[in-house]
Amino acid sequence: MAQADRTDQTIRFGAFEVDPRSGELRKTGTRIALQDQPFKVLLALLERPGEVVSRDELRGRIWPEESFGDFDHAVSVAVAKLRAALGDSAEIPRYVETLHRRGYRFIFPMSVPMGQEGANHDPGIFDSIAVLPLVNETADPETEYLSDGISESIINLLSRFPNLRVIPRTSAFRYKGREADLKAIGRDLKVRAVLTGKMIQRSNRLVVQTELVDVANDAQLWGGHFNRKVEDIFEVQEELARQISENLRLRLTPEDEKRLAKRPTQNRDAYQFLLKAQYHLNKPTREGLQRGLVYARQAIEADPGYAEAYAWVSAAYLWLGLFDFASPADVFPKAKAAAQKALEIDDSIAEAHAVLGHVRLFKEWDWSGAEHACMEAIKLNPNYAWGHATWSDWLIVMGRPEEAIAEERVAVELDPLSPSLNARLGSKLSLAGDYDRALKQLQNALELGPNSVLAHHALALTYARKGMYEEALATCQKVVTLCGSDPLGRALSCLVLVSAGKTDKAQKILSELKGHRKLHSWSLIVLAQSCSVMGMKTEAFELLEVAYQERAAWLVFLAAYPSFSNIRTDPRYGDLLRRIGLPG
Repeated sequence: MAQADRTDQTIRFGAFEVDPRSGELRKTGTRIALQDQPFKVLLALLERPGEVVSRDELRGRIWPEESFGDFDHAVSVAVAKLRAALGDSAEIPRYVETLHRRGYRFIFPMSVPMGQEGANHDPGIFDSIAVLPLVNETADPETEYLSDGISESIINLLSRFPNLRVIPRTSAFRYKGREADLKAIGRDLKVRAVLTGKMIQRSNRLVVQTELVDVANDAQLWGGHFNRKVEDIFEVQEELARQISENLRLRLTPEDEKRLAKRPTQNRDAYQFLLKAQYHLNKPTREGLQRGLVYARQAIEADPGYAEAYAWVSAAYLWLGLFDFASPADVFPKAKAAAQKALEIDDSIAEAHAVLGHVRLFKEWDWSGAEHACMEAIKLNPNYAWGHATWSDWLIVMGRPEEAIAEERVAVELDPLSPSLNARLGSKLSLAGDYDRALKQLQNALELGPNSVLAHHALALTYARKGMYEEALATCQKVVTLCGSDPLGRALSCLVLVSAGKTDKAQKILSELKGHRKLHSWSLIVLAQSCSVMGMKTEAFELLEVAYQERAAWLVFLAAYPSFSNIRTDPRYGDLLRRIGLPG
C-alpha cells in the first residue's frame, strides 16, 4: 500500500492521538511524556502501518549524521521507551511488533485523522468496503443460506487484507431486503466502495452477478457475472475477492496472495454444511444456535480437519452460555475445547483466539491467558470487532476504564450498526460516570435493536444513576417483558427501586427472588448490588459467595460496578477480590 502522508495531520489509534506538528503523544486527551527519538520512531512506523520498517531505515531517518559504536542498542532503547509510553509489551505486542533481524511493524488498526472520516490519503486506492448481502433470486428460500454464505465468505476473505477496512457482517447485513441507496450506505458506514449483487441457483448451476461501486463518485468500478457449477463455489469466491482487490487498486503482497489462495477445506460437502451452520448461528435464538451447532458438527464429520468448523462450534457453545440458553458451567469447557482444536489445526483463526480469551476471562479468571488470546485475535484480524470488544472487557476488569471505552469505540467504528456493540459502549460509558454520552449511545443502540436486553438494562441503570427514576422504572418494565420468566427483569427492578428510595417494594422483590431456582450469573450480581445499596452487607456477600462458588461470569466486573461502593471498605470485599485475583 502506498505510504500515507500523515506528517501534518492528527493520527488516532485506540485511546492515543499523535500530533506530528507539535511532537505530542496524547492518551484520552492527556499528554504522555515521550522523548524526541522514540517519537520519531513512532512517526516512522505510523507512516507505514502494517509494514516492516527496518532498523537501517530508522537509522537513516533518525540518526543520519551520527556514528554509533552500538547503534542496535540505541534503536532498542528508543523502541523500549516508545513501548513504555504506550503501555505495550515486546512479548505480547499490541502496537509495536518486533520482527527478528528485520525491524519493527505497527500492528494496531489505525483510525483516520479526525475530521477526515471516509477520506483516503491516496485517491487512487480504496481503503474501505461494505459487502452487502447478495439478493437470493432463487425461488427456493432454502437456498438463502447459500447467498448469505457467499456474501459472508467474501467479507471474511477481504478481511484478511491488513490495509483494507471491511465492514463486518452485522452491519452489512442490516441492509438485507432493503432498497439500497449506495451513497447513503457509504456515508453511514464511512466506506468508499460498496459491493452489491444477486445469486440464482438453477439445478447444479450457480449464477452470481455483482457490481462494485465507488459511492463517493457514484461510479461503477467493476461488474462481474459468474455462471459455474455449484461445486465450483470456492473458485467463484476466490475470483470475486481477487477482482474486488484489483479494482480497489490494492497492492497485494505475496503474503496477501497466500491468504487469498488459502482454502479452509477441500471438502465441498463440509463447506456446504458450514454455510448452513453460519446461517443459523447468525440468528442468536436458542433454536438458531442449536440448529447451527448440528450443522457445524456435520461439517466436522465430513472433514475432521476443518478448523473453521471447530471455531464455529466453539462460538456456538459460547453463545449458548452467554445467552443463558445452557449452563455456562456445561458449555464453556466445550467452547474452549473446540477453540483449542481449531487452533491446533490452524492457529491463524482470530475468532477461535477470541473465544479462548472470553472463556479465560469470564470462566477461568486467567487474566494473562485472556490477555494473550485477545492480543492474538486482534493481531491476526485487526478488523475483528468482537476481538476488540473482548479486549475492552479485559481492560475494564483490570481497572482501566478509559482504555476500555477507547477499545469499545474501535469495535463500534469497525461494526457501526451492531446493536450489541453500541449497547456495550453505552454501558461502559455509564460505568465511568459519563451518563449523558451513555444515554445517547444507548438510545442509538435501541434504534438499531429495539429488543436488545443489554441496551435496555444499561439504559435503566444509567437513568437510575442520573436520578431519573421514573424513566428507569419504565425501562425496567421493558426488560421484564423481554425476559419473560427469566428473573433478570425483576432483579433489575429491585436495584432501581432501592436506588430510588423505594425500599419496601425492593425488599419484596428481593424476598421473592432469593429462593428462585433460575438465578443465573447476571441476576445474582444485580441482586447483590441491591443488597449493597440497602446496606444489607451480609446478604450482599452471601449472594456474591454463591456467584463465586459458581464462577459466575459477571463477577469479574465486581470492582467496576458503582453500586458496590457501600461494601468496598468491608474486609470481606478485599478477601473476595483476592480470591478472584482481581486488582484491589
